[in-house]
Amino acid sequence: RGHGQALDVSDFGHVLAVDTAANTIETEGMVTYEALTDAALAHGLMPAVVPQLKSITIGGAVSGIGIESSSFRYGLPHESVLEMDVLLAGGDVVTCTPDNAHQALFFGMPNSYGTLGYILRLKLETIPVKPYVQLTHLEFDNSAAFFAAIDKWSGEGIDFLDGCVLQRHQHFLTIGRFVDEAPYVSDYTLLDIYYQSI
Repeated sequence: RGHGQALDVSDFGHVLAVDTAANTIETEGMVTYEALTDAALAHGLMPAVVPQLKSITIGGAVSGIGIESSSFRYGLPHESVLEMDVLLAGGDVVTCTPDNAHQALFFGMPNSYGTLGYILRLKLETIPVKPYVQLTHLEFDNSAAFFAAIDKWSGEGIDFLDGCVLQRHQHFLTIGRFVDEAPYVSDYTLLDIYYQSI
């Protein structure tokens, strides 16, 4: 019936190396961001851009598209990738970098949704972290003030910037900063819903 043979990539779910001197992490494409972030945090680092859904794979985020609260500084998930191994339709595996013979594939992979190949391995940039992130919520009653605040805060020395519009006249901007100490911590998993906290 015209169905192709499925590709089993279930074995490509390992974090391969964390390099604290170079601030990089090497990983296979099926690694979830939960596992990738846990491996990096053990070394005082995190991937530069981390999607909110912990089950998203790094290969999926790069061949798809995503944006998160650190994107104002580091771009989209694929913009922190330094190199990747891609399985091509003919069975060859090529290593792509921004400046090697496969640079067109390197720049074409984001938002290709697997049509150009399948990402098996990636090396990406990480950033140093502190033990906590302090959140500050700012409320605005109109979009002009909200977007002016985004412009202002994106030029400040903050680590995360996230916006949320709940109603026409209810806009929230959340500023995140790495800090060494916290008077209390919050956990927004399961039924402790994040948007209700702002």
